[in-house]
Amino acid sequence: MGLVFTPSDCSSSDGIVGATASITFSFSASSAVASLLEQSDGVKTKPKGYILDLAGAQIHDVHLGFFTRLLNTLIDPNILPLLFLAGLAGIGFEIFHPGVVLPGALGAVALVTALFGFSVLPISWGGVLLMLLGVALLVVDLNVPTHGALTLAGLISLAVGSIMLFQNAPGYHTSKPLVIGVAVALGAVWVFAVSKAVQVRHRAVEVGPQLIAGSVGEVRSGGLVYVNGELWQARTSGGEELRLGEQVRVESLDGLVLTVRPLGSA
Repeated sequence: MGLVFTPSDCSSSDGIVGATASITFSFSASSAVASLLEQSDGVKTKPKGYILDLAGAQIHDVHLGFFTRLLNTLIDPNILPLLFLAGLAGIGFEIFHPGVVLPGALGAVALVTALFGFSVLPISWGGVLLMLLGVALLVVDLNVPTHGALTLAGLISLAVGSIMLFQNAPGYHTSKPLVIGVAVALGAVWVFAVSKAVQVRHRAVEVGPQLIAGSVGEVRSGGLVYVNGELWQARTSGGEELRLGEQVRVESLDGLVLTVRPLGSA
């Protein structure tokens, strides 16, 4: 809850703050406000030397709207770096997997929100560059065999960049335990994902004449046959036309073309 008090009328020629000025504070108890007003009465401001005349000031309760409270929650030094990284991850996922839509849309919202917060709070561009460098190192490590060296460097860059991000903002700082915890969790997830990707790359090819022969599939449009989760070009040994929706059995594989037989035929 915000509290706005308006000082009582007085002469501005004496260098005393008049009734036209209003000052906003936020407190949890009215007694604290009354005590603050009493202590602040007659205080001289710097550098212009105004004297606060707060005796008999009127106090009005002011409640923030939902949207303002939401923005105050999002513009948090501990949340903005997470939104920034989530935005980059969502957009990157959409670039490498076009058509999914949802990750890209959510990533765009998170990134725009983070950029809005960066425009409100004074940020260190060195911190932003370190975060971008960390993301780039993580991506490069997917395609370069560095045995995790780039991943470690990327996580360190992300952590240091997040801590440096608001060093120029007085009164704002990023929680170091939170940054370290997020970096460790991200590192664990990244190592798991990279290890699975490496296993897939080194897995033996599971498509061959000896594996797909005998499988049952369904004829789709364009003369394609859907077998084992994949669409294949197909033909029959006798040159018969395949009917849409017909069930067929694979007899052999010739290059990338299946030789099939309708299940209804002898």
